[in-house]
Amino acid sequence: MSETVSPDRAVMIRLRARLAVVERAAWFGLVHAIRTRPEETEAFIGSERARCAAGFGTKGWAGDLSEAERAMLAQEVDSGLSQLLEDARAET
Repeated sequence: MSETVSPDRAVMIRLRARLAVVERAAWFGLVHAIRTRPEETEAFIGSERARCAAGFGTKGWAGDLSEAERAMLAQEVDSGLSQLLEDARAET
């Protein structure tokens, strides 16, 4: 049985692979930063969490989303950044 990948699915798979590559590269950078400059890295992540909360709290960021959708996005981003920092600390 020969299975092929449709062109539409191939686009989705390539995008997914690119996302995975970027995610792994960012993870490496975060772990390196937390090992070499932990205080500065934690301060930076903290400031980015605040910046994202403020940015998603207005129509300035993700203006195409409703207020409820922006609130959900802001919560997911904040939760994700918090979890990343916790995971990076565990790597040291």
